[in-house]
Amino acid sequence: MSRQNHIGAIMCSTLVLAAATGFGLYATNTQKTPGKTSYELSARFVSANGLARGADVDIAGVKVGRVSSIILDPASQMAIVHFRLDGALRLPTDSTLTIGSSTLSSDNALMIEPGKATTVAQAGQMMTHTLEPSSLEQQVSNYIFGAGNLEQ
Repeated sequence: MSRQNHIGAIMCSTLVLAAATGFGLYATNTQKTPGKTSYELSARFVSANGLARGADVDIAGVKVGRVSSIILDPASQMAIVHFRLDGALRLPTDSTLTIGSSTLSSDNALMIEPGKATTVAQAGQMMTHTLEPSSLEQQVSNYIFGAGNLEQ
């Protein structure tokens, strides 16, 4: 019986490893769009409160990328957010980045408002035009009053 238990344990272990490998491949593939290239940028924030690794990067409410990591810069005590953008997207260097949510019920995202500069951000570049994350009170106000636009 000991030999049967040993063979059973090996088979179960192999099955678990195969399932874990399959899940890992699935998780990696869902983070990327097949056939699309991407490039990484970073931005420095006073606070990355509410933002998490894997959060969406949005322009005009459209997902254009994903946050890849958030680290603390020990020299400046500021949060450095690394994110990947769709390779077809050319982001002007004067674009403004902020952390927030378009609705009260959605998760926070890195939101980008494209600038007007003729120069575009290159892979690995640090974006410098950032705003502090909006507070819950500000998000409620934006939701109720439509970001200050009452002409509807």
